[in-house]
Amino acid sequence: MKKPYLLSIGLVFSSTVYASAVQDLRPCTHSSPFTFEHKLAYQALKLTPPLVGYCLPIPNNPREKVCMQGSYPSEKDEDGSYFKMSYWRENQRVLEWRSDGFLMSPADTFAVELINVDGDSAAELVLSVMTGEGMGMGVQSTDIFVIDRQKNTISAPISVEDYGRVSGFYGRSGQACRLLSTSWESIEDKKGWGLYAQGTWYQLKDKQWLATKAFPSISRRYLFRFEKEREAATRPLLWFLDKTTELSP
Repeated sequence: MKKPYLLSIGLVFSSTVYASAVQDLRPCTHSSPFTFEHKLAYQALKLTPPLVGYCLPIPNNPREKVCMQGSYPSEKDEDGSYFKMSYWRENQRVLEWRSDGFLMSPADTFAVELINVDGDSAAELVLSVMTGEGMGMGVQSTDIFVIDRQKNTISAPISVEDYGRVSGFYGRSGQACRLLSTSWESIEDKKGWGLYAQGTWYQLKDKQWLATKAFPSISRRYLFRFEKEREAATRPLLWFLDKTTELSP
């Protein structure tokens, strides 16, 4: 008769430990979801049509910028072209890479921000590039790149959903910020079918994104309160602190 009681104590203890691991996390970023109304300070590039391009200066450092340029496919060219990104310093191109993103002027589709991703004294340049937006809930897909401005290197991209709402960088004061990558999944459980936000934590190591067990995996059912929080979000939410959230190793 004592075994169920002991098991219950163990489950409560585990849940408490998992909850304490994320309790004092806070957003490391002010990035908001991409919207037609939110227009960043893009600088238009002078290009010959059909090429289009824009640049964004690095926060508090106008000598550095990130640019996107390319062209859209014509009706005769089904394969189309692609957009490329570039990082500039003192009017010199330092890095260039291909992107699955696109431009939708005057709406914003890429953003830059300085975030301490690896925990050292220098903040890294985090670039978020919107690659698509679904119907219905309007879930956005975003590629995240991290530029090490000291080594002049760029990370592999990682694709996340709802960046600036339920995906984003979180951390404790003075420590490295980790990326919470969240996906929306339909799951059948004892409550029946439901839509859940499923979150996994990632850290950046040697330009690669690796899942980390430093924080628990997160699952929260998409109910009315969660819906209202998401719709009103202007920066990454602390949605995983809700009492309905399930945490697991």
